[in-house]
Amino acid sequence: MIGRVLAVAAVGAGLALPAAAAADTQHVSIQSGAFTPLRLSVLAGDTVDWQNTSLRTHTVTARDGSFASPRIGLSGSYSARFPNAGTYAYYCQVHPFMTGEVDVYPVLLSGPTDPVSRGAQVRLDGRAQPGTGSVVIQADPGSGFADVATAAVDGSGAFHATLPATSSAQYRALVPAGASPTVQVRVMDRRLTVRASRRGRRALVRVQVTPRDPGAIVVLQLQLRERFGWWPASRRRLDSRSRTVFRARAGARARVALTLPDGWTPVVLSSPLRLPRFRH
Repeated sequence: MIGRVLAVAAVGAGLALPAAAAADTQHVSIQSGAFTPLRLSVLAGDTVDWQNTSLRTHTVTARDGSFASPRIGLSGSYSARFPNAGTYAYYCQVHPFMTGEVDVYPVLLSGPTDPVSRGAQVRLDGRAQPGTGSVVIQADPGSGFADVATAAVDGSGAFHATLPATSSAQYRALVPAGASPTVQVRVMDRRLTVRASRRGRRALVRVQVTPRDPGAIVVLQLQLRERFGWWPASRRRLDSRSRTVFRARAGARARVALTLPDGWTPVVLSSPLRLPRFRH
């Protein structure tokens, strides 16, 4: 094990622990039969706080002896600071089947968990030690890691990078002390086919998404002068054939957005089109 862990017990509920400068506190719940999350990735210098949420008494004990809590009762807690990178396995002495792991890195990286459409932007966020200066972002689309960007680290240790989504890839951040865990970003080549026709005094907007994505949410947006931009007029879920139909006012300027499951965040936008006008 590299270095040592600094541990502070707070067995009674409500005890405040001093926070490490320019660091963060990550939390683990001690349940009746498991630590949640089972595996936790933190930045070197971060503190991990274990909170007992069960009626049982537990301990948090490192396999290598680098930290060990006393027995922790309901609502009790125990904290340990991890100043050095490494892998720290631990268990409960009272219930040895309960195990966990803290993985400590010199830099952390996170990215989108939902698929990104080809041509969209991939936003990557991360944390490094303040004073690092900059980090190198690397991508591996299947042929090995290569540098794709450099991101400046601000005074709090945060950094950001935005990259074009060209293909699915793994990303990682590099600093002189080492690399972050990898982040998998999935890129999907989704296409929206939108056709407009007229039925009576209303316009019909027929939508199809390929590859098929039954149940996905699509939103009909209208350009409204009084609202100075595009506004959602109607939402639909795609049917089993990945199709749906909207009804809208004739003559409006419209477009369709395929969104994330939240129904708001666009993944793909169609080109704007003018809906057919009603003629007397």
